[in-house]
Amino acid sequence: MKLFTRYNRINLSMMVALFLISGVTYYFLINYILIHELDEALEDYRARIESYVRGHGELPPVSVADETRVSYRPTSQAPKVLPPENVTMRDTIENELHKYRQQRYIQKARTGSYLVTLSKPIEGTKMLTRTVVIITVVMLLVVIVASLIVNQLVLRRLWQPFYNALAQVKTFKLGNNRLPAFAQTDIEEFSYMNTLLAETVGSAEAEYQLLKEFTENASHEIQTPLAIIRSKLDLVIQEEGLSDRQAEALKSVYSGIKRLTKLNQSLLLLTKIENRQFSQTSRVDLLEKVSEKLGQFQEFWQNNDISWSQELNPAWIDANPELIEILLTNLISNAGRHNRPGGSIHIRLTANELRVSNSGSDTALDTSRLFRRFYKEVQNSQHNGLGLSIVKQICDQLLIRISYQYSGGLHQFTLSWD
Repeated sequence: MKLFTRYNRINLSMMVALFLISGVTYYFLINYILIHELDEALEDYRARIESYVRGHGELPPVSVADETRVSYRPTSQAPKVLPPENVTMRDTIENELHKYRQQRYIQKARTGSYLVTLSKPIEGTKMLTRTVVIITVVMLLVVIVASLIVNQLVLRRLWQPFYNALAQVKTFKLGNNRLPAFAQTDIEEFSYMNTLLAETVGSAEAEYQLLKEFTENASHEIQTPLAIIRSKLDLVIQEEGLSDRQAEALKSVYSGIKRLTKLNQSLLLLTKIENRQFSQTSRVDLLEKVSEKLGQFQEFWQNNDISWSQELNPAWIDANPELIEILLTNLISNAGRHNRPGGSIHIRLTANELRVSNSGSDTALDTSRLFRRFYKEVQNSQHNGLGLSIVKQICDQLLIRISYQYSGGLHQFTLSWD
C-alpha cells in the first residue's frame, strides 16, 4: 500500500469519525439550547401572569393570538411549580398532534387556587435545529472534501523529491561509473536524505571499483606463478625413476594446480565482463554458433553414453561474439558435465529463444542460489561453481533473460531475447 493511500485512509477515517461525533454533539447541543430558550420564555410568561395577579387579584384573560397556549383549572393544591416537560397535544387549527414544551404551576388568586398550564410548540424549534444541523453538516462535508483534495495535491508535490530520489537509486548499478544525480530540494528532510544517499552510493561505487581492480590484479599476478608451477610439474612428472606413490602425489598436485588455474581464469573473465571490456557488438548467427558447439561436445557425450537431440532454427542476435561464445560454451558444457551416464540432452533454438534441457539429479536446483558465485549442487564437486555465474553475468550485460525450471526429470535453462 502506498504512503499516500495509507495517509488518506487514516485521514479520511479520522475526519469521518470527527464528522459523526461533531454532528451528533452539535445536534444535541443546539436542541438543548433551544429547549432552554423555550423554558426561559415560559418562565417569563409565568412571571408576567404572577405580576398581573398581584396587581389585579385575578388571572389575566387568555389571548388566542399568542402562540403560547394557556389554560386555567381550579385546584385545591398549595402553590408550587412543576418542572418543564415535553408533551404531545392536538393542534385545534391543524387538527394534528404536535409536541409542546409545557410548564405547570399552582397560582393563587382572589377567587381561589388555579393550575396554570403554559405550552409552547417545539415544531418550530425542531425545524430550526434541523436546518442549522443540515447547514453545518454540509459545510463540514465541503471542508472534508476540500481538505482531502488539497492534501492529495499538496502531499504529492511535497513527496515528489522522495520519489525522484528513489527513481535515481533504482537506475543506479554498481560498476557503470555513473553516479545518480539527486535534485536539489528546499525540504530539509529530503535534502538530508539525498545527501546521505549520494555519500552512500559514492562510497559503494568507490569500494566496488577497488574490489574489481584488486580481483583483476590478483588474477593477473597469480597466472604467472601458476604457469611456472605447471611447467615445473610437467618436467618432474616426465622424469624416470619416480615411485608410484610419488607419481600419485604429483598427479594430485597437478590436478589441484589445474583447478586453481581454471578458477583464476574464471575470476579474471568475470572481472572483464563486469568492467565491460567486451563492449563491441556485431550481428551473430546463433544457428552457426550452436551447431559449432554441438560438434565440439559430441565426442565427450558419446564417451559418457549421453544421447542428444537438436531442434535448430535460424536465429540472430546483436551482441559481442566473444561473450556469445563463452555463454554457449558454459551453458552447453554444463548440460554434459552435470549429466549422468545414459542421460539425454535436448537443444532447441528458435528466433528469440534458446533452451538447453538435460537429465541429471532427480531434484530441482536451488533457484535462490543457482546463479551465485561458487554455488555447487554437490559440495565436493571438482567444478569451481562459477559457470552459471558467468552465464548470468553475460545475460545481464547482453539484456538476455535467463530462467530455470525442473520439469519431467529434465533441468531446463531458457535464454530469451527481443
